[in-house]
Amino acid sequence: MSSTGPAIFDDDLACDVRDSYRKLLEERVADDEATRRSTEDWAELGPDEYSVFWLALAAAQSQLGRLDPNVRQRALDVIDSGQDLARWRTAAPGLAVERAAVLQTLREQLAGPQPSRKTVRRPWREVTDLQAGMVLARTASNGTVALLRVVQRLEDAFDHTVRPVLERLAWTGPRVPSAEVLAKLPAAAGAEAQRRAAIEGNRIPGIFIPLRPNRRHPDWAELGFTVCGQIAARPGDEGDWLPRASYVHWDALTYFLDLDLDLDLEVEVAGPSGDQ
Repeated sequence: MSSTGPAIFDDDLACDVRDSYRKLLEERVADDEATRRSTEDWAELGPDEYSVFWLALAAAQSQLGRLDPNVRQRALDVIDSGQDLARWRTAAPGLAVERAAVLQTLREQLAGPQPSRKTVRRPWREVTDLQAGMVLARTASNGTVALLRVVQRLEDAFDHTVRPVLERLAWTGPRVPSAEVLAKLPAAAGAEAQRRAAIEGNRIPGIFIPLRPNRRHPDWAELGFTVCGQIAARPGDEGDWLPRASYVHWDALTYFLDLDLDLDLEVEVAGPSGDQ
């Protein structure tokens, strides 16, 4: 079993069933459709897992005042058949008595009057307004400018976030270079550093996926970044950047950039030296 205790949601599978069902409701899926999708999504479970599924789905629906009659009956059948309790008596006999009490409480909850239907609000999700090809500039306290190219927008199908993948460009100077120079700037890490990182399975220096976990965390514009130009797509931009990038909060990214610039790191600049 994957349970850490006798409660319904002490079980990993039960939590996954509840969370996936709730996520459907957050996406404004109708009650009947959310039940249908949940049943289909977990159709390949084994016999013991099915008992966990029906108990979890019924408990989750009841908590939200959305208990489907068929789901209720399936959960009651699981409880009344004794199959779930038999599983506990075999796998965790020391907790079987507590599990029996949990099941009895759930049975009374499912068979009795249901709470009023609760609204499930869609949680805040980070969706960047940055577009692929944009170049961000930020001036450090010492007056040196750092440039970052938006390589792509990374969409997470699970939590529906959209975050930028940023590549630091090989530039340090007191101002943003001309559009002509900007278009030719290579990555700060350089081809050799990228090749070595790929061979060793390491993250590439200067590749970032900045995070904004909630509304209270500042976004790029609030931290002094500005859009200073546009660079056309480059070969490899559509690749998988997850294993090559470092996840970092936006405010931590400013710290790392400032630290690099304060150290006056020497990087090769593509273009006339007069543009620095």
